[in-house]
Amino acid sequence: MGIQELGSQSARTDTGVVLRSVDRETLRADFRDRSMLVAVDGGLTSYGVYLPRVPTWDDGDPVPEEDLAVIKEAVVEILRHWGFATEFITLNGG
Repeated sequence: MGIQELGSQSARTDTGVVLRSVDRETLRADFRDRSMLVAVDGGLTSYGVYLPRVPTWDDGDPVPEEDLAVIKEAVVEILRHWGFATEFITLNGG
């Protein structure tokens, strides 16, 4: 997957996913004119990426499984490009 740096802490994959750092604990994924916030816990060499059982777009609509798969792959590739391993954690309550 190709990665294009868009600026400081912002990158796009060739699938069209744009990942941006919002703050130390949040990333924003943009895909197909929709956005979702992603909670993260960054370490020295890896990121824990927290997703609710049913991830939603910013407007509250559920993210379709096929879109979520593309977004997760992009998160892994972009974080790898930035030098971090990725672990996805599903939250019980969400």
